[in-house]
Order: sequence, then C-alpha cells, then structure tokens
Amino acid sequence: MNDPLENERITLRLDSEDLRLIDEFITNSNEFSNRSQLARAAIRAYVDAKLGCAEGASNKPNEVVVELPPLVMDTVTHLVTEGVYNSVSEALSDCARHHFLHAEHVETIKKDVTQLRSTVKVVPRA
Repeated sequence: MNDPLENERITLRLDSEDLRLIDEFITNSNEFSNRSQLARAAIRAYVDAKLGCAEGASNKPNEVVVELPPLVMDTVTHLVTEGVYNSVSEALSDCARHHFLHAEHVETIKKDVTQLRSTVKVVPRA
C-alpha cells in the first residue's frame, strides 16, 4: 500500500518543441524552477478553469474566463514578451481599466455617488 503522503509519478511524452517552450518559460520565470512545478501548476489551473466554466462560477468574484481572437492574443502576448506588461492578465486588466474607467466615466461615477450620498439621510432612533 502506498504512503498517502508520498507523491506518485506519471510519465508524459512531449515533442522537442514543447520541451523547448517549457524550458524557455521556466528560464524566464521567477515562479517555477523545474518542469514538474510548472506541470503541476498548469494541470491545476487547467482543471480549475474547466470546472469553473462548467459550473459557470469562479473562485474569485472578479475573475472571468475570456476567449480572445488569435490576433488579439498574439498582440497581448507580444506586449508581455517585450516587457510592456508582466502578464497577459495584467495587460487585459489595464485595457479594461482604460476602456471602462477613463477620466470622464470616473468623474460621472463620482458625481453619481456624491448625489446618492447627499439624498440619503440617516434618522436616529427616537
């Protein structure tokens, strides 16, 4: 019988291009130091994403799964590679912020909140 605390091994066959991609990613990553760490994280992320999509929910209320057109994804990936952004997630968050929270829109939101606060009166109990 196996010790429940012992890790089990699996064998995974990959072609040389996939291995080169993985090794290059690990070399440029501060998060992973070997293939096994990356594989474990990737498998967990994939399963979590699939379960989240199947259930229509996310572990975080502000986290979404988005499918991007290939040209958009290539452009964002290029910006990350060139160091404009640290990650695809950061790039997309920044784009969403600029689109939805540009200066005029933020000012409108602030005015609406100010107006709402001025119309609500708290009456103490007698």
